[in-house]
Amino acid sequence: MPRFHHANLGVPPGVEDAEGAFLINVLGYRKLDPPPELVGIVRWFQADDGSEIHLSVDPEHRPAARAHTAIEVDDEIEARLEAAGIAYRHSRGFADVAVTFCTDPAGNLWELRRRRSP
Repeated sequence: MPRFHHANLGVPPGVEDAEGAFLINVLGYRKLDPPPELVGIVRWFQADDGSEIHLSVDPEHRPAARAHTAIEVDDEIEARLEAAGIAYRHSRGFADVAVTFCTDPAGNLWELRRRRSP
């Protein structure tokens, strides 16, 4: 059975630090050191479940209109988005899952999913 390992997201030059702050301060990832041969090429971040987000600088980065990264988050996500000044919108979600969408500093779309309270 496949298990998700990482997504590699493109970021325009000069946005790497803001993107890293978004991943750490808003979404709760922690920074990892990439292998020595990738230092200066890619930045790595890891969630508590071991899944990772890798960031690669792409001078021609164009955020996709619909493609997105979906993760499960806690109930405090909206407070962290607001504290960071990041706009978000709610989706219909599902019976037991609330869904919030936002874009990161590079313009990449994120689907933030959390269980609805009973």
